[in-house]
Amino acid sequence: MTFNAQPLPSLPPIRHLLVYANPAADSFDHAIVERYVAETSRRGQETIVRDLYAMAFDPVLKAEERPLHGGGWNPAPEIATELELIASADILVLVYPIWFGLPPAILKGYVDRVLGAGYSFRDMHDQSGQAALEGKPLLSFSTSGTSDAWLSEHGQPMSLRTIFDVYLWRGFCMKQSDHIMIDSVVPNISTAYAAEQLERVRSTAERTCSTLASDRHAGYTARVMARRAQGSAG
Repeated sequence: MTFNAQPLPSLPPIRHLLVYANPAADSFDHAIVERYVAETSRRGQETIVRDLYAMAFDPVLKAEERPLHGGGWNPAPEIATELELIASADILVLVYPIWFGLPPAILKGYVDRVLGAGYSFRDMHDQSGQAALEGKPLLSFSTSGTSDAWLSEHGQPMSLRTIFDVYLWRGFCMKQSDHIMIDSVVPNISTAYAAEQLERVRSTAERTCSTLASDRHAGYTARVMARRAQGSAG
C-alpha cells in the first residue's frame, strides 16, 4: 500500500516568542537562548527574541495602564507591539536567572505591563482568558547559582512554580506550563556540565517543536473534517 502524504496549505511558520531577562551578554542564560533558537530554526520554526535589557524595557506599570474601570483602555505603542508579537506566536518562552527567589524585576514588569495588559484582577480570578495568551503553552528556563538540593531544601522550586508559572498559566487560561530549572550555574561552570545542560535545552526545544507541529496538524485536520461534515449536511 502506498501512502501519499498531503502537505498542509501555505501557513505562516510556527512561531516561538522568547522573552529573555538577563543583562549579561555572556551569561549562561544567553547560551540557552542561542541553543533554543538554533534548534527551532533547524526544525523550520521561527523564534522571535525579546531581550528586555537590550530593549531597555520599562517595567514600571503606569496608573493609566491599570484596567480598573472597564472600557476605554488603550495600550501604549510599545505595549501594543509586544501584544501583537504574542498574538502571532504559538508559544511563550521565558528565559531568566533566579534572583532572590524570583525572576528579575524587569520580567515581572513585562508580566505587569504586557501579559496582564487590559486584564484586571477580576479577569484573573474568573479566568476570563487573556486574548493574546489563551490556549497557548508557557515554557520557562531558569538558572540558579545554588544547587538543586539547596533550592529544594528551602522550597524554592515549588514556590516559584506556584506563584509564577502555574498562576500565570491558569490565570491567563494558557494551555499548559513547563519549566526547566538549571542549577549550579556559576562563573567557573565545567564544560561538561554546561554541555549537558545545553543538551537539555536542545532536546526540550526539539520536543516542543514536534508538539507544536502536531498540534497545528491536528487543528488543520479538525477544521477540514468540520467543513466536510457541514458540506455533507448541506
